[in-house]
Amino acid sequence: MTLRNPSRSAPPPKQDGSASDDFDSPWKQGLELYFAQAVELLAPSLYRIIDWQVPVVFLDKELQAIDIPGKKHRRIVDKLAQVRLRDGSDAWLLVHVEIERHLKGAQAIKAFAWRMYEYRFRIQSRIMVQRQQDQLPRIYSLGVLLESQGVGKELIHTDEYLGQGVQFRFPVVELESWRSRWDELETLAPSNPFAVLIMAQLRANQYPNKRTRLGPKLQLVRQLRQYGYPPHIAVQVYRLVEWVVTLEKDQEPEFVRAVQALSKENEMSYVTLIERAGRDKGFAEGQIEGQIEGKIQGSVEGQAKLLLRLIQRRFGPTTDDVAQRIQAATAAQLETWSLNFVDATELDDVFRD
Repeated sequence: MTLRNPSRSAPPPKQDGSASDDFDSPWKQGLELYFAQAVELLAPSLYRIIDWQVPVVFLDKELQAIDIPGKKHRRIVDKLAQVRLRDGSDAWLLVHVEIERHLKGAQAIKAFAWRMYEYRFRIQSRIMVQRQQDQLPRIYSLGVLLESQGVGKELIHTDEYLGQGVQFRFPVVELESWRSRWDELETLAPSNPFAVLIMAQLRANQYPNKRTRLGPKLQLVRQLRQYGYPPHIAVQVYRLVEWVVTLEKDQEPEFVRAVQALSKENEMSYVTLIERAGRDKGFAEGQIEGQIEGKIQGSVEGQAKLLLRLIQRRFGPTTDDVAQRIQAATAAQLETWSLNFVDATELDDVFRD
């Protein structure tokens, strides 16, 4: 099978047909696993002012307690995270992902802007009451549209009457805007696994008919080997691809055979987590269900950087000694430590033999 590099030619028109895809779950997991990397790609100016040495605190319970009119039957993913800024102050990030394939018409766009405003207002009110603050907390709202195009990079919610009213302006990321930047995504992917989730979503958008996805999906899997991820990162990223770019049931055996052939072709094994039961139940960070056959070869330097970033995210800032130990490690040591990280409850657990 010959696979064309999508960065070398214009994407083919979307295929006829439709697929019932679960984009909610993989996007929720992707944001939880790679929140900093997501912010780096989707809101780079924001990324630069956050102190990523301080662990991010997700406030899912607080967000779930906020009743937003009209939310019940909408397909959305929301993440509310408390972060520390470089100036030492706290801020809250609301990442709101609309799973709708399209925002059709001016009324739908207007309703989306209103929902973003409604979330912001209710979150600010709740935080003020809970923490007994007398000033509005700082909140950065980011809207992400998976497939809609032409909405723009910014939306404004306006509510005015007789000279009174409010105006709320917030940034919007149209994921389709990354399609023309595919080469950039491939360049970023070795150091930013979230780029692969964007690539997978673009492929799912482009081929809404599941039966047309086998070739594009195999190409994404083939590319994973080039990125040099440690085994547990490779597992997580592979499963996100599996979750987003779904196939028809009768195509899955062919896909499994093709992945196995890729393994033999490169004299090493890909991550072959084809175990659907574990995927359907969901997975949390650090949970690996399935098999890892052989070793995933890649850049030692890249593996060291990813492991250090994960350690800092879970356990907080590290000492120079820890950083130097990781940077000086062999490929075998990094693989062992990366697997140890999965179940580690304290830093020492990572470095056990």
